[in-house]
Amino acid sequence: MVRTVAWPYVTSPVGIGVVGCGVIGTQHVRVACELPCVSPRAVLDLARDRAEALAAAYGVPRVCADLEEMLALSEVEAVVMAVPAAFRMPMSRQVLAAGCHLLLEKPVAMNAGEVRRLASWRGPDQVVACCAARFRCLGSFAPVYEVLAAGKLGTPRGAVFRALTPAPPRPEILPPAWRLQSRLNGGGVLMNWGCYDLDYLLGMWPEPLVPRTVSARMWGLGPDYRDFVVPDSDGETHVTAWIECEDGFRISYERGEYHPGPRRAEFQVFGDRGSLDLTMVPNQDHVDTLWRSDDAAGCVSETVQCHPDRAADLHSGVVEDFCRAVRSGSEPAAGLEFSFRVQATLDAMYRSAQAGCPVEVEPSL
Repeated sequence: MVRTVAWPYVTSPVGIGVVGCGVIGTQHVRVACELPCVSPRAVLDLARDRAEALAAAYGVPRVCADLEEMLALSEVEAVVMAVPAAFRMPMSRQVLAAGCHLLLEKPVAMNAGEVRRLASWRGPDQVVACCAARFRCLGSFAPVYEVLAAGKLGTPRGAVFRALTPAPPRPEILPPAWRLQSRLNGGGVLMNWGCYDLDYLLGMWPEPLVPRTVSARMWGLGPDYRDFVVPDSDGETHVTAWIECEDGFRISYERGEYHPGPRRAEFQVFGDRGSLDLTMVPNQDHVDTLWRSDDAAGCVSETVQCHPDRAADLHSGVVEDFCRAVRSGSEPAAGLEFSFRVQATLDAMYRSAQAGCPVEVEPSL
């Protein structure tokens, strides 16, 4: 079971180096300064002035000129790879060859083939994990897991997931290119957000779900939003899919951004004796509700939780989980085996949309 880990008596924090000092790399350094289980020892970025500014802001002792310099530091036990997916593989191979542990930003890779390569490079005692488990490492995940583990839904049947985000006002500064360029991130909204969604959907059960077939459709930016993003943005902005898993479990999935309509959010898991309405994202205004069949009233409800998470919590839990795995040798929330399952499902969704027909999901790593 994935839980955010308390470290009240840490005597040996994990020393990390952070590669990439943009928005997400900054969050990793911030978290590393706040948690007792981890210590930021070095940073690296192609723009050295950006790395130096980040190091000065958080008191990181070393700014490295290259990855070789970072990996030569005895105090760096693990590396956080906070750069776009297209650039990670050569550096990840160097990190693993040096015997360091590796925490990859999401998505775990450009495709499932790259995950297989990561697995082939990993040593027997090395921890390799992905940040796609951020939402399962929030405090709000434990009550959801407990409801499902207790069998309160009866026999699980399926899930409905729908998240549509309306287009923002025309931006003065365009969003980062990698968000909607397949050559940098493997795709668009499906790689950027779908990796989180599928990590949660597949990993919220005592025995993770195993997708077998996928039927998907995808669409790109509408004509009125072309200048809201960088030129040559070819990533999808709207995805629908039907995912069939082992044991007859089925997922109806939809994710979209730059949607020409209002915000929509629905997440329900259901079985033959109950259903659970929940949210994945930090939302202190949301109440997770369990609905159960009742032989007198027909259907009754109970509150599972009022969400305790804050947006600031989103980055800390996955780092704690990674450090727990490094120190204890246990499996991280999104280790390579599980991350491969998520990525193979994403790959199948792209193949299905391109072929216009259902496709099979690659088997396990």
